[in-house]
Amino acid sequence: MAGALEGVLLGTGIVLLVAAVVAVSGSWVLYRRVFGPRPSSREAAHGFTPWEFHADYVDAELVTHDGVRFRVWHLRQLGSAQVVVVAHGHRGSRQDVLGVATALWRKGFNVFVPALRGSPGADRAPITMGSREVAELHATIGFARRQIPAARIGLLGYSMGAVACMLAAAGEPSVEALLLDSAFSDLGRLLHDHLRRVALVRGRTVVWLTSQWLRLRAGSTIADASPLRVLGFIEPRPVFFVHGTDDTVVPAYHSRRLYEAYRGAKELWLVPGSEHCAGYFADRELYCERVAGFFARHLQLARRTSVRLLSDDGEPLDLTS
Repeated sequence: MAGALEGVLLGTGIVLLVAAVVAVSGSWVLYRRVFGPRPSSREAAHGFTPWEFHADYVDAELVTHDGVRFRVWHLRQLGSAQVVVVAHGHRGSRQDVLGVATALWRKGFNVFVPALRGSPGADRAPITMGSREVAELHATIGFARRQIPAARIGLLGYSMGAVACMLAAAGEPSVEALLLDSAFSDLGRLLHDHLRRVALVRGRTVVWLTSQWLRLRAGSTIADASPLRVLGFIEPRPVFFVHGTDDTVVPAYHSRRLYEAYRGAKELWLVPGSEHCAGYFADRELYCERVAGFFARHLQLARRTSVRLLSDDGEPLDLTS
């Protein structure tokens, strides 16, 4: 009897040990895939810049309050006080948003495009899915104010960049409008959903352990990158949520959830058939007109520019009355 009990206890111990090893290993893999900096590449030195788009720009180096060095493009519009700061997505780069950035510049906006930590053009610090990237946005906003003292500032972000924009605006009342493309509402829930779909496990322990890795290496947690908790600090400023209906990375319900919870001025554009951060590619002209129109209305861009203001349903607005 005693031998049988010892066998059961030994077997249980082995199972628990294996489960613990699997959970710790899985959490490390998840941490590296989500929060590890982008692998080194030649992109920062050999990628496209605003020069290819014939934009008037400068490339400056800034430092965040926590010591991360990063570069920022300023696409300059002399005589314009309107500023849009564009934040790229997870493991992306400044080059990813050059299309919309130069389109906004042509419409008459000053556009600032920072390289977020862990991406080409910035220090290889751990990625935090928005919570620490706020520092790059705050430094960029400060830089914009120094360049344009009377700046009217809007934020445009993609996926992780959209979350960073929400977190930054919550502590920065000078931000007047936000456009958020493919944002997630809660990072913990997003990771749980991915584990359930890919690994067929609920993964609560794995996500918790991943958060501990993040706390240890970056001083942040997964809960820090959950923008639902800061919406009240953004209200009542206008927010435009954009999301592709076929997004398999961050399902569209995340933007619907944010939209429903937000009590300020708001718009929601669900782009039919579009994948993650792909609304721009679905119809470049329409996308740029709606983005520029949103910021033109709320940052009061002068009507002498080429912005063609669009209503919430994408129809041109009559400004003659």
